[in-house]
Parts: sequence; C-alpha cells; structure tokens
Amino acid sequence: MSPNIEASPTPIEASENVNINTAPVEASEESLKREASISDGINIDTKASPISSHSLAAIKAKRAQLTESKKVGIVAEKRKNPISLEAVERELNAYAEQLEQLGHKILSSNFQLAKRALDDEKCELTLEVPNDTIKKELQMAAVEALDFLRDRLSNDLLHFKFKRSKEVMATEYAYTPDEKYQKLAEKYPQVETLRKHFNLDL
Repeated sequence: MSPNIEASPTPIEASENVNINTAPVEASEESLKREASISDGINIDTKASPISSHSLAAIKAKRAQLTESKKVGIVAEKRKNPISLEAVERELNAYAEQLEQLGHKILSSNFQLAKRALDDEKCELTLEVPNDTIKKELQMAAVEALDFLRDRLSNDLLHFKFKRSKEVMATEYAYTPDEKYQKLAEKYPQVETLRKHFNLDL
C-alpha cells in the first residue's frame, strides 16, 4: 500500500491569477434615496403600497409629509388655482360621499346640506347651518375637509367660514334613508321619474 503523500499548495501569483476589483461599487437608486432620507430626517418607504391620491388616507399621509418637510425647513409654494362655486360643491359632495362610505353618515349629511356661498377673491367658502351644534361638528371636521378640497382643487388658500342662519331650516337636514331620498328627489326630479318607471321600492 503506497504511502499517502499530501501535496504542498502551489503559491498563487497575485499578478497572474487574482483579479482584485478596486473600482467603487455604484450605489442603487433605492439606496441613494434611503441615504438622503436619513440625512434629511425624513424616512421614505420606497416599498409602500400605492393608494389613491385623493382618498382620505392619502390626504392624511400628505399632511404628515408636509409636517415633516416643515421640520427640515422645506416650504412648498402655495397653489393658487382659480376656483368656482360649482367646482367646490362638486368636490365637497365627493368628500361627503367618502365620509358616508366610512360610516360618518350624520357628518356627511351636514356637509351636503349646508347652504354654500363662495367668495372666489378671498377663496372663502361660507357654510350656513341651522344651529350651533351642527356648526361645531363641521368646525371640528374642517381640517381634513380642507385638506381634501385643497388637494382636489389645487388651491391652498381655500378656507371655510361657518355661519348660523335662521334661513337654513333644520327640516332641510336628512338623516334617515327616506329623508335623504326625498331631498335628492327635490333636487333632481328625474330620480323620482326613474323610480316610477322601473317600479323601484325605497
């Protein structure tokens, strides 16, 4: 039986077989973003799931981002897109519909049925309501409503003015499904025509 002879390792010439790459590694775009966010004090999550830019969740996220921007001295230029009462009412109704979908039916009804007037030069939307209780409820919800409207209308100067008015009767406010339908039919008579045509129940 032949003896086991262990071969000595052959020295490797660095100049011949070893390729040492001394070039700097190029940072990825994602790593650069993360480094920049750390240095600026803002954490940017590049893997966050996309959400609608006009949803209530998106509005809250934008407000939080603006707050962080102010902390590091970043002030965005205010948007001053011209607005009209028709456009404001359309977007306010859209906001009220989102509130209703989230279960805030009374608050939604208060926004929908408040009498509206717009001073386009001051960018001031007046909401007239029948009593102080409804006025306070709308005032408490004003911040998120304004965030939504300003984003949809591209106007950061828009603001609310709340007014208690005897001309706006409490009977204009609808809370039950039947009351809401009656108000809708008064505003859009064709709804009642369609209901009768298709023999629909309330």
